[in-house]
Amino acid sequence: MMKKAPSIISMSLLAASLIMPSVRSYADDPPGNHEQREELRRDQRQLDELQRRRNEERREGDKGDAREYNGKIHEQKREIRNDRKDIEGNKYDGRRHDGDRHDDHD
Repeated sequence: MMKKAPSIISMSLLAASLIMPSVRSYADDPPGNHEQREELRRDQRQLDELQRRRNEERREGDKGDAREYNGKIHEQKREIRNDRKDIEGNKYDGRRHDGDRHDDHD
């Protein structure tokens, strides 16, 4: 039984060394090129800012401006969805629940 232990250890080390590079390749190389991912991040920041402004208008009681921001938010979400489709291909189908989905309708 003593001879099997080093053999088992060496086989598990070999298996781990073969698996690790393939796992790292997925983590290091997200879909899309750098420019596409940066544009998506910019769009997401812009969406966050629009939502912040809309919420501020709601707090101030200006429903007309809040409605205008809802339209802009809707367009921005559409743009983000299209960017994700371009980057990820058909894997992203647009059915993501982001918690803000029901806040857009007044």
